[in-house]
Amino acid sequence: MLRIGGAVVNILVIDIGGTKVKIWKSGEGDSEKFVSGKRLTPRRLLDRVAAHTRNWHFDRVSLGYPGEVRNGHPNAEAFNLGPGWVDFDWGGAFECPLKIMNDACMQALGSYEGGRMLYLGLGTGLGSAFIFEGQIIPLALGHLRTERKEDFSHYLGRDGLKAHGKKVWREVAIEAALAFKAAFLADYVVFGGGNAKRLGKLPEGCRKGGNHNAYFGGLRLWHDAHRGDGLRLAVVPAVESARAAAP
Repeated sequence: MLRIGGAVVNILVIDIGGTKVKIWKSGEGDSEKFVSGKRLTPRRLLDRVAAHTRNWHFDRVSLGYPGEVRNGHPNAEAFNLGPGWVDFDWGGAFECPLKIMNDACMQALGSYEGGRMLYLGLGTGLGSAFIFEGQIIPLALGHLRTERKEDFSHYLGRDGLKAHGKKVWREVAIEAALAFKAAFLADYVVFGGGNAKRLGKLPEGCRKGGNHNAYFGGLRLWHDAHRGDGLRLAVVPAVESARAAAP
């Protein structure tokens, strides 16, 4: 549960990955999971979420989408999912307000501890985001190419790990992180995603994010900036559901 404007609300957090979808309700310790992938369309997502949340009451929804998001809506189809995300009626998706954010941005938001933070998500591909003094800036560092003419999303993603082996993959990941850290004048780098646990020991200025980063980011999407607890995040605007007014 989260207190917003004096009211206690339950928030459902949905994190869509390339291979799995994780869902949490605020106050629940563990996530529910089901398979993602090329067959996952928005309608199938909502059907599976409904099946997993039959006995859950929630007042708001945070959705992490593995693709470009603008003005609270998917702006491009996700490479690792089925079709239909851009044109879907998200305003009618739930019986409560909804906010959609890029999944790497939502995980970065849950990892943020102030200052200038660069987030690198090592999963199916490479997710990236930068938070500058509380302002979330979506990035697409995965499109940059290595000396071997492979883009970073492939090289540091699941396919690159399999193709090049863990030792080379680790070296490239850390080298890339330090180069990006210097380029962005970042105070620190946080590695997230399912493969971050494979990195081993990290250099100074880099750390691994926790498994619940997406969950905490989903809660922070609805954070009341006037709570007086020191958190002042300027979150990228998101469109709420048209089917319900915010409480």
